[in-house]
Amino acid sequence: MLVPNDLLELTCGAPGHGGFVIARHEGRAVFVRGALPGETVRARVTEVKKSYARATAEEVLIVSPHRVGEACAAAAAGAGCCDLTFAAPAYQRELKADVLHDLLARFGGFEPGAFEPTVEPLSGAPVTGWRHRARLVADGAGALGQHAFRSDAVVVAPCAQLPAALTDLAGDVRPVPGTEVALVLDDAGAAHAAVPARRGRPATALSGDALAEYRVGTRSWKIPVGGFWQAHRDAATRYAALVGGYAAQYGGDGGHAWDLYGGAGVLAGALIDEGMSVDVVETSGGAIAAGKQTLAREPVVFHRGDVASRLKGLRAPSTVVLDPPRTGAGAAVMTAITAAAPRAIVHVGCDPAAFARDVGAACENGYRVAELSAYDAFPGTHHLEAFAVLVPGREDRRGR
Repeated sequence: MLVPNDLLELTCGAPGHGGFVIARHEGRAVFVRGALPGETVRARVTEVKKSYARATAEEVLIVSPHRVGEACAAAAAGAGCCDLTFAAPAYQRELKADVLHDLLARFGGFEPGAFEPTVEPLSGAPVTGWRHRARLVADGAGALGQHAFRSDAVVVAPCAQLPAALTDLAGDVRPVPGTEVALVLDDAGAAHAAVPARRGRPATALSGDALAEYRVGTRSWKIPVGGFWQAHRDAATRYAALVGGYAAQYGGDGGHAWDLYGGAGVLAGALIDEGMSVDVVETSGGAIAAGKQTLAREPVVFHRGDVASRLKGLRAPSTVVLDPPRTGAGAAVMTAITAAAPRAIVHVGCDPAAFARDVGAACENGYRVAELSAYDAFPGTHHLEAFAVLVPGREDRRGR
């Protein structure tokens, strides 16, 4: 009987969604962290469930040609930050594409091989030091670090995702043990550290200012240091360009758009630049306040609330853009969007399983995939950002 702490010799197969590869032991699936497809490893069992187990590779017996030296000191020390920095960057993208391909079939209902997605670099930026905002936690001595993988323990070591300015800033502040601290290197070149606001308690600036400046094109936003912005320094600009291009190509000239889960209105700005008026739906009051300030003289209206409950009564759209959280939009929201009959739906997804499910739901309701692309917006990790453009029509690639 398999139990935690068992040491197994495993031959690793395909990558799975979550930064692991899949092996088998006596018929049971074992999700192995720290290994690559084709490797044979000795792995320590960390968790056992009825139908699967989790394990961490401790020794690589047969080494993949795609393995490189671990690039992240924090991950090497057990932090849960980077789970692919021991693989060559191009191979990381291959693994992510394989996972997306699999999830489009399993969760989206598309025929296997219906798409051959590739995961492209987000920009020409280096694959380390790309993150310009992060959240760390103080250990018992007040030193900032990251939680260990699937643990509350804190690992204090440099993470490959962080630029030197944020690593240095993390070493300069000493908050109360257990405190979560937001770090930002903003687009004005200023570094900030703050304890984010929570449950009515105002944010506390530890270094720099309480607001960070972010820029996309000619616009700039002032966002609380603990507030949401895309993690990769180039992501907001790249996503705005993609969404604007898709809207222009598929949504027609001008018209009206919905920007759902719209945050402070970065994608709304791209739609406005294409001649559209925009309704933004967002739950965060802070994000809406920042968006209203930046877009005060633009044809945009912000609506605060849950997307599922705020769509009724909005002006009919020619284009819908949605960028939901990792849980995705869900069937009810996708049904409401397709019922509005836009000429184009642009779905931006940071979780490939939820993305595949949402795209499949649109296809259940009279839409087809006109374009699908994916980007390595989180180098060194298993995460990716996917885009789908959906237009009215029958989707012949559905496997159901």
